[in-house]
Amino acid sequence: MAGTHPFLTKLRAILATQDDDALAALANKGLLRRAQKDLETQRPTLAEVTDTHIRLTTTEATVVIPELLVKSTCTCPASGVCRHVLSALVALRDALFVGGPQSADLQPAEPAEPTVDSSATDVTPVVQRENRPASATVDRAAAVASPAEVLGSVSDEELQKWAGKATYRKGVTLLANSPNRLVEAGGTLVVRFPDRNLVCRWIPSSGLVGMVCSCQAENACEHVVAAVLAYQITLGRETVTPVDRVLTESSGAPRTRAEVLESVGNVLREILVVGCSRMAPASSQRLTTLAVSAHGVDLPRLERQIRGLAKEVDLMLRRDAQASVVNLLAHAARLEALRSALVHSNRPDHVGEHRSQYHSVGEIPLIGLGAQRWVSKGGYKGVTVYFWDESRKNWATWTDARPVRDGMFDPLKRFREDGPWTGCGTPDQASQNQLRLLNAFRNANGRLSGRPATKALVVAPTDLTALPNVLTRWNEIRAQAVALFDGGLTNRPENQELVLLRPSDWGPPFFDTLRQELLRPIVDEVGQQVNLWLPFSEENRAAIDWLERLQSKERPLVLGAIRLVVGQVAIQPISLLEPKRIVSLNLVRDLSGKANGKSTSGIKASRRAGTVGNDPGSGGEEAEVELDGDPVELTGPATPLGRLLITALAELETLAENGVVARRDPKVLEEAARRMDALGLSVCARPISRLAAELRAVSPQGNAERPAQIAGTLLRVAYVLRLTADAELASNATAMNGT
Repeated sequence: MAGTHPFLTKLRAILATQDDDALAALANKGLLRRAQKDLETQRPTLAEVTDTHIRLTTTEATVVIPELLVKSTCTCPASGVCRHVLSALVALRDALFVGGPQSADLQPAEPAEPTVDSSATDVTPVVQRENRPASATVDRAAAVASPAEVLGSVSDEELQKWAGKATYRKGVTLLANSPNRLVEAGGTLVVRFPDRNLVCRWIPSSGLVGMVCSCQAENACEHVVAAVLAYQITLGRETVTPVDRVLTESSGAPRTRAEVLESVGNVLREILVVGCSRMAPASSQRLTTLAVSAHGVDLPRLERQIRGLAKEVDLMLRRDAQASVVNLLAHAARLEALRSALVHSNRPDHVGEHRSQYHSVGEIPLIGLGAQRWVSKGGYKGVTVYFWDESRKNWATWTDARPVRDGMFDPLKRFREDGPWTGCGTPDQASQNQLRLLNAFRNANGRLSGRPATKALVVAPTDLTALPNVLTRWNEIRAQAVALFDGGLTNRPENQELVLLRPSDWGPPFFDTLRQELLRPIVDEVGQQVNLWLPFSEENRAAIDWLERLQSKERPLVLGAIRLVVGQVAIQPISLLEPKRIVSLNLVRDLSGKANGKSTSGIKASRRAGTVGNDPGSGGEEAEVELDGDPVELTGPATPLGRLLITALAELETLAENGVVARRDPKVLEEAARRMDALGLSVCARPISRLAAELRAVSPQGNAERPAQIAGTLLRVAYVLRLTADAELASNATAMNGT
């Protein structure tokens, strides 16, 4: 009888391992839904069972299903896996076909339940599926081979021969640069790459041909290669060394990388030898020229840091109110650290990239959570919309940015103009709704491209009851804050500062007329408090009014960015999420209904327009914005160690301001080094002692090279002390204000 035919038993055992997502991967979810709807009105008839295939018929078509499901064929005009094929597969899996006495005896096979394998040694989360007994008709153990048996033994040579050398190399690179991969293994195999929104599945059959990828490539793709290798890693049979993509030096540039790096070091030392207070205009011009040279030798991160320092130098030369020796020395020390690192290695994160790569991620679900406009110190202005990206369980952004000098671009107007994608009216609409993005492109940091080919479907307004990662206790901010402010040359993940908070209560607002900033405390469910902080600027004028007038009983959710202000953790609010709307604070119209209007607060006379920008650290495809950020403000409460570090840094700042030979008494530094050594901080004590010794050795008749050597030592000491002070202050701040 057909009901006991071995091939029918084997094919149904294979299908029992395939859930709806697996079947949808053969075509798409919409086609699978149509196929399931067809089964409600008509079930296919089992017409033939052989040792190699099964044939089912409907009134519309005839479907032939071999062991390799992806090779199923249909007599309808559609190419590839059509809805008739999917309907036949579901019918076989769930025993919904008719024809032959066996159909009444067959029961739907129960899908396997996933269980997490906590003993896996690979950093990749591994999920194991345990096969539960199915009906007596379907014997999985006898019919279906495990992926370990079939894929675990595939050699690199076999994989390369099957996929081709070029595809194999791409697969190795993809795997090496995809740390967030997820492997689910058991009766079948599923490998997910969330950053690329890709899923590779193995359908139990003959070897590698059973691998199906959600990219639906007709031939072997690099994703399948990466998936097989990722699975072999979990079995301990394969290791992959990361293959980092790094920019190499362009040929034909007027200067080499070594020459540019040497020139940067020379300019930094000359600034400190002369002193920040006595710099010549040529210093700014030389830095601007060096930024162009850094671009020419493909050192984009160095280029951006040089431009940042040039802006600080310009402020000092103009005697601007924002000019700060503290900021200038911090920028110079960080630039020197990066320069020194590039002299000894070409790490990709140190070299940087001119423009990040955007990869196709297909269809992704987004939840709009607000937006803000900003002006960066890097010379850009723009508007950024924030989303929660369900496909990678992380933040995503879309940004439109232009240089500040572009007088035709207004971020406030852009927020209410067409885009960012076809099907979505405006960025304002995108910021308040759930979307499905089709043919989306996204980079590794979660930035979304605004390409014309991308389409958006507006699903519904953002549902506040179903938002992920909503914090109700502020102590959960602690680890985020420490990682955010610990300094160093390693680029932190973009949007790491973002948090979504659900306050239990709101305290009264307070506007600090001296610091020109609004503070408003919010309280969590256990009574801990953190301040919402908003500096006054023309962009923030209406936002401050809105926060001041907000009634505590309204209690909206807050999307904000973690900041360190006067030695304490604070949250700079971006948007307020109310039940029926999302208020993007510095894009909202003021209480009088006018965009960017005058302040209506009773204390408006005490406010002045500042230049503190709202830089979210997120540029569009047009430009990459440096993410190192401004120095942490070393003020406010501090530990004894913190005060010692601040004292030492203050002495370095005095040397930097006046020039390294203008003040030669190193007693303060020697005492700081002695106390740090007693505290066990030899990493700080040794370079300070070296600087003090070099200062003592200086004489008016000394050679010209000695001041430059001292300036180089001063930069290294400033960098080490700044790292230590940042970490100490951040850790102390998160502990003191209860987060």
